[in-house]
This record gives sequence, C-alpha cells and structure tokens, in this order.
Amino acid sequence: MKSQIVDLLNKITNLDKKIIEDKIEIPKNKSMGDFAFPCFLLSKEFKKSPNIIAEELKQWIKKENYNFIKEAKAVWPYLNFFLSEEIYSELFKNILNENLENSENINKNIIIDYIWANVWKPLHIWHMCTPNLWQTIINIYRKFWYNVISDSHIWDWGIIFGKLIIAYKNWGNEEELKENAVEHLFQLYIKATSEEEKNPTWNDKFQEAFKELSHWNKEYIKLWALFTKESIKAMNNQLAKLNVQPDFNIWESFYEWLDLPKLENFPDLIWSMKDIVNELIEKWIATQNDDNSVWIIFPEEKLPSCILQKRNGTHGYLASDLAAIKYRLHNWKPEKIIYFVDLRQSLHLKQAFEISDLAWWTWNTQIIHAWNWFVKLKDGAMSSRKWKIIKLQDLLNEATERAKNIIQEKRQNISEEELTKLSKIIWIWAIKYEYLRKNRELDIVFDWNQFMTFEWNSAPYIMYSYVRWLSILDKNSIDLWCKKDKYNFTEQAEIELIKQLWKYKSILEETINRNYPHILANYTYELTKLFNNFYNNISVLNENDEEKKLSRLTLIKKTTDIIKDSFGLLGINIPTKM
Repeated sequence: MKSQIVDLLNKITNLDKKIIEDKIEIPKNKSMGDFAFPCFLLSKEFKKSPNIIAEELKQWIKKENYNFIKEAKAVWPYLNFFLSEEIYSELFKNILNENLENSENINKNIIIDYIWANVWKPLHIWHMCTPNLWQTIINIYRKFWYNVISDSHIWDWGIIFGKLIIAYKNWGNEEELKENAVEHLFQLYIKATSEEEKNPTWNDKFQEAFKELSHWNKEYIKLWALFTKESIKAMNNQLAKLNVQPDFNIWESFYEWLDLPKLENFPDLIWSMKDIVNELIEKWIATQNDDNSVWIIFPEEKLPSCILQKRNGTHGYLASDLAAIKYRLHNWKPEKIIYFVDLRQSLHLKQAFEISDLAWWTWNTQIIHAWNWFVKLKDGAMSSRKWKIIKLQDLLNEATERAKNIIQEKRQNISEEELTKLSKIIWIWAIKYEYLRKNRELDIVFDWNQFMTFEWNSAPYIMYSYVRWLSILDKNSIDLWCKKDKYNFTEQAEIELIKQLWKYKSILEETINRNYPHILANYTYELTKLFNNFYNNISVLNENDEEKKLSRLTLIKKTTDIIKDSFGLLGINIPTKM
C-alpha cells in the first residue's frame, strides 16, 4: 500500500520516488490515518505554503477517485491517507496465506555463542536473563530456516580444577555428584576454600594437582571428564526447564588441544591456542618478548594492547576466543557469529574481532557482540565471588510458592493438583517474560512484586487473554479454515488488529536484525491489547450476519495462533486453561 501511495504522489508531483518513500510516515495517532506525507518538501518547487499544497493534493486525489483510498485529508503541513476497509479484508487473506519459512536460508549458517556458565558454579538469576534472551534470537533464525549452531561456551579450566580435584578426593561423593554435579562441586569448592583459609599450604596442593592435570595424569583426567560431563548434564537439565537448549557445550580447555576426552559430537580441533599464537607471530600481528610473553600491539588510537601468552607459556581468554573463531570459520563458514555476553566483555571482544580480521580476513563473516547490561538486586549489584546472588533453582522454587498464594486468592475453589500445575506453568514464564520484555541495554532490578503480576505487560495478562479467546473458538463448530474468497471487516477495532497482525513478519526480522528480543515481547503485548479492545467492543457470537461472524472468528483464530507462535519463539509455554 505504501508503494502505491508513492507511485501516486510521484505521478502528481514528479518528486523522486525514493524521497517520497523515505519521508512517508505512519502516524502514531490512529485518528490521523494510515499514512502521512509532509508537504513542506514541495514548498520550494511549487512556491506555495505546505498547507495549500496539501489541500490541492487532497482535491486532486478526490477527483481521481482511487479505490484503495477511502479519504485524503489536509492536516497542515501533512497530507494524510485513510485506506478503504476493503483493503484490510484483502490484507487479511494475505495474512492467512503468509509463509514465514524461507528455503533460501537453509544453507546459511549462524553461530550463536551464549550462556557462558562455569562447570563448578550453580546457575543463578543472571542465567534467567542472558540464555533466555538469546534462545529467542536462535528460535527466530530457525523459523526463517537459517542453520543455527548454538554453543554454550563452558569455562572449565584453571587452578580451580586443581582445587576441585583435591576437594573431591578428600570429601567427594560420586552419587551426589551424579545427582547434581554443579551443586556438589560448589559445596566442595566452599569446603576447600575454607580449609585453605585455615592452612595456606592447601594452595600448594591445588597448584600441584592442576599441574598434574595439565600433564595428563590419567586419574585427574578421568575426574576432569566426570566433573565436566556431569556438570553440563546438570546445567542443561535446568536450562531445559526454561526451553533453553544449546546444540553444543564446547569448553574452553578444548582449544588447548590437551589429551582430554571429547564429551560431545562436534568437529575435531585442528589449531590449538599454541598454534594460533605461533600463526599470529609469523604474520607479524603478535610480538614475542624476551621473557616468552606474547603481545598484540595495536595503534594507540585504535585499541589498548593486550597479552596473548604469559611468560610461563599459558594462555588466557583471548587466545581461546581466537582459536574458537578460527575453529568456527573453518568448520561452518558462517554468515554471522554472534556473541551474546554482557557489556564487561566489550573491549576483550573488540580486540579478538580486530585480530581475527587481520589474521583471517573475516570480512565475509559478520562477527557481532550483542551485549546486555546487568541484573541487580534491590539492595545493589550482585557478586558471584561474595555469593550475593539468587540461585536459579531457588528462584524457580520461590516463584512457584509465591504463585500458589496469588492463584488461591483469585480461585479459592481450585484443586491442589491444578494449583500445583498452574503455579509451575505460569510463574516461571512470568519471570522469564519480565526479562524478555525489557531492553537488553538497560539494567534489570529484580523485584518480586514487579515480576509476579497479572497486570498489563506481563505473561499472565497475555496468557489469560489468550485462554479467554480460545474459549470463544471452543464454542463454535464452524470450520474456520474453509477457503473464503471474501472477508468482511468494517469496524475500526478489526482493522487495527489486522494492521498489527500484518506487522508480525517485519517484527521478527527487526528482532533478529537488531538482536533485541524485547521487540517481539512488546509486539505480543500490543497485539493482546488490540485483541482485548476488539473483544470488548465487537460482537462475535451474537452477530447475525454469518459472513461477518465467520470473518471475526477467523480473525480470532489467526490472532491466537500468532500469540502462541510468538510465545513459542520467546521460549514460553502458553496454557490452554487458567
């Protein structure tokens, strides 16, 4: 419709189509029409004021009687266009037949690097944020038929493993480890740290154990594999409850090319961190010093210089991330690699991306850091070192208990079985949606009262509305998907709902193009508000005109389908009863 109006204005004014297209607006105030064109662009050429030009254009359009334009209004300095109702009836037919799948994308690879959990550290409230945000992006890419490789980058190396090995040999329990490896290892870490504070010589044991692990001590390698495998299993079990499911869990030590067992079926490593360092030295990108350390020296005005290899020959995060980039480029030849990690990693990733461009000419692959800010508690910032956080499992358990109290207030005659089921379904998703609906570039302050509500822009509000509309469809045996040649929509509430439905594909595209999951979440809320306005103002079941009744029922069916699909992409299960 926009292109038709562009053609029309081009015909009348001879103004360049690109200029017209760029300047046409969609008024925020719905009473101002569907499109608006600023006439001051023509003032210089026509030597008239914009309001006179708008009035003359209005009269010209009225005389020509274009059937897709119901009315053109001159609202200084704009010419506003109101489209005819018939257009929206035709538009709805297109919405019903729209297919979002795109077979052209099936061989295009997108790599998503996200989650960033530690083998020994329990998932916490932060992991309610980042993994959920980026699983939404993964889901939308897959809806458009891209081949997505999602990788939960696991931190699994360092002196911490020496500590865990010694702690496990002294106080470990294999049964508890296999029941919940992360929690058991965390308790062992606390115990080992406590002993170290009492007797600093424990640190020597930890250092020696890590050295032995690094030199392929068979017993220690077996323990490393047990810790890592069981931890990944425990983390994935928790994340699966939130509908977060990475394809791979490629741990950091994999890129060291040590003689460690490979725990999952992903491509073998060709270039280790050591190989990467040597390659960068050979290409004159890195500089090796007399003390054996290796640095990347950037021009002072571009980026701060950074260390690639320490004096003792060990490597840090930069070397492992560069090894990961080359590994991904070689094995998957991706169109994009997107790193979803918080703002604190910005400088580090800028350095890694710049080095990879210099070394491997990655200009055919777009490498992106889509960062998020932080989750804070009401009394200040979280600290994992001080353990001033809320564990993810504790969060979900607390949410379920709080939910029971809220649901019982609203439904006093609910059975215990239904109460338990509803409290688990609704409130986990309520917390998840609260994260998803917020701009990732803003801090999130966790507040139970804000996160658990039935009001306005919340998952329960949308769910409750969805369930209410399903009940209307359940009362009708009409075949809603019979092939109709014509739909009949004349009411403004119907038209506004159709406009919102038509945006769905472009909203999904905008969400992944900008990496902002809140765009989709807030679209779903706006669609729900328009749906409730339709529900409150338009008769459906009591409509005597069968054509209008069937049109409205089909509109309800399509809207519920899109809300369900949207929540599915957000990784939220939507109930059929509440």
